[in-house]
Amino acid sequence: MKIYLADLVHDYLSGNYIVPLNIGLIATYLKEKFGNNVEIKLFKSPEKLIEELQKSSKPDIVGFSSYTWNQELNRHLMNMISTESPKTVIVAGGPHIRTDPDGIKMHLNDLANIDYYCMFEGEIPFGNLIEYFLSKKQVVKKSFCDKEISGVAYVKNDKLFYPVITNQERIINDIPSPYLSGVLDEFLETNQWIPIMETNRGCPYSCTFCVWGISALDKVRVFPLERSLQEIEYVSKKSPSRHWVFSDANFGILPRDLDIAEKIKEVSQKYGKLKWLQVWWAKNSSKHTLQISKIFGDLVDPLAAVQTLDKTVLKIIKRDNININSMTDLLEYWNKENIKVSTDVLVGLPGESLESHLQTLRKSLEFGFSEISTGNITLLPGSEMESEQTRETFGLKTKFRLISGCYGMYGGTPIFDFEESVRSSNDIKEEEMHYLRVLHFFIWVFWNLAIGKTLLQWIQMEYGKNPLDVLIDMIKPGTSPELEKFVTEFDIEARSEWFDTPNELIKHYTENFDQFIAEGYLKLNLKHLAKIFLDKKLTKFLIDALVNQYPSNISKQLGKFCYDRIVFLDSPISKKSEYSEDGINALKKIYPDMNFESNICFFEQKEGFKETIDYELKKFEFDKDPLRALTLTLESYRKRFLNDFSFSLTGRKESTGETLGGSFEYHAQLEPTTSIEHTN
Repeated sequence: MKIYLADLVHDYLSGNYIVPLNIGLIATYLKEKFGNNVEIKLFKSPEKLIEELQKSSKPDIVGFSSYTWNQELNRHLMNMISTESPKTVIVAGGPHIRTDPDGIKMHLNDLANIDYYCMFEGEIPFGNLIEYFLSKKQVVKKSFCDKEISGVAYVKNDKLFYPVITNQERIINDIPSPYLSGVLDEFLETNQWIPIMETNRGCPYSCTFCVWGISALDKVRVFPLERSLQEIEYVSKKSPSRHWVFSDANFGILPRDLDIAEKIKEVSQKYGKLKWLQVWWAKNSSKHTLQISKIFGDLVDPLAAVQTLDKTVLKIIKRDNININSMTDLLEYWNKENIKVSTDVLVGLPGESLESHLQTLRKSLEFGFSEISTGNITLLPGSEMESEQTRETFGLKTKFRLISGCYGMYGGTPIFDFEESVRSSNDIKEEEMHYLRVLHFFIWVFWNLAIGKTLLQWIQMEYGKNPLDVLIDMIKPGTSPELEKFVTEFDIEARSEWFDTPNELIKHYTENFDQFIAEGYLKLNLKHLAKIFLDKKLTKFLIDALVNQYPSNISKQLGKFCYDRIVFLDSPISKKSEYSEDGINALKKIYPDMNFESNICFFEQKEGFKETIDYELKKFEFDKDPLRALTLTLESYRKRFLNDFSFSLTGRKESTGETLGGSFEYHAQLEPTTSIEHTN
């Protein structure tokens, strides 16, 4: 029986992709259970799957893993299979589906080409389906299926069939490792593939916006510890990737996670390849989180995701945040150790008003988080928040936005995947959401990326004014014509991202596909950050707008310091600057652990900075379009455009006068490309 398993990703534009662990687990389970009765191929690339489907020998089964970012891509491939190979059975699985009977039926009717859907954890349901086919000595399309199959949903004669799997064991022993079995070796060969590890499944929490903690998945189940440790060792040897992802919903929730953290640290030092780890930290386990952060060191920046700090909203969304005292203790330790700690805050949650959201931001800044990542609440099928009942109860109104990178031309057809996000509710207006989009951008630039952080911290220390309120005052109309023009242009472009329906979105991007691809889909924040880094006058206007909130000789000195730290493309990378005694005294308060040997500050970059950035700029054709090239470069290197600094008698090295951009005709390109005009 020939089986293709597809965890498709939009690869029309080149990029880095996650190793397909999900379908790898299904493949190893099926091979273990059915041996030579099954022949399995794994696919990540839609074009490679299309190419394989065009061969004379057709697969008996094609299985698709369904997520928000590949739903329309899957639909397109399913349509192709149904047309070109109508006898092939189409199976789907993954979290992108409502889980109530009516919701399952509606989804399967919408994607009518799907024969069977493996609900929740897919290995056992898929195995049950194959077992049924083997008993029939052939694959069976849904219209001819004559029995219920445990864990598998299908619609026949407008009736849903779906017997639920229950009583799964806490320790997962029946699914072999796709890493240790070599099934995923082809995806560990180059830096293009980012390894993803899974040491447990399930989530004991029940946040309504998430699908991790729904009732069918609310028990934490673990893979054997020894297996997980062996996988970490195996992947460390095989993969050259500097970046790994852990898919556990709450890393640090179990005592054994300390052993896993120790192993990760061991292999990072032993092989010298792993440099950065992405984990989802335990929501309410401060003791383990603290211990693990000590073990990881600079492999991970700790994240304490609050989402909201409003008690009423937390109750509505069934969110159990870590208590404030524990959070304060953690932050105190991390700040003492000079460890950067970030938090996540969502906007558009049921019950959340403009003012309650602003209060969450204020408190997050008071706590001292080094970064505050803000995001729209996306409605995920299968989550409680996405249900019709929640939409109606809280008056959730949504719109649709293209997911960055999730588009392309496949088999001659342009395909776009999109997200559905809350744009207004009973408690917040759409205009307020637009206002917050602008405010969030300035938090990201001035606080997260630290372009104005020194000034904001000084104002907080000297005047007791929360950085959020400083930024709110700064972006009010009338501050300066230049700032107002920048804000207006950003706001116009931000509004243009949203569409009332999926069909409107698809129609718009289809009609403009050639231009869209030629110009490139540039992320809004990064595009406007690139404008700041390209245009020194604009940058000075923005920093001056912050200085003018509390104008004084000291604020001007600190504004000069913020400006001096930035690496502009037509200015020397390494430089030095002198500050007044008042300015130095203010900087000493802001940076109490820094050694001030003189009033001269040396601004310098790490070795290899120029070579790395010049390579990226050239790769993205900086000479033809500086804005686009720098925007794409900033996707990976946005934090590198602020210099390290030291107040010393001498710098690490003498300034060479080197600038970024090599021999590109920078000034010839800058003026028409970075003007503050609306572009799309």
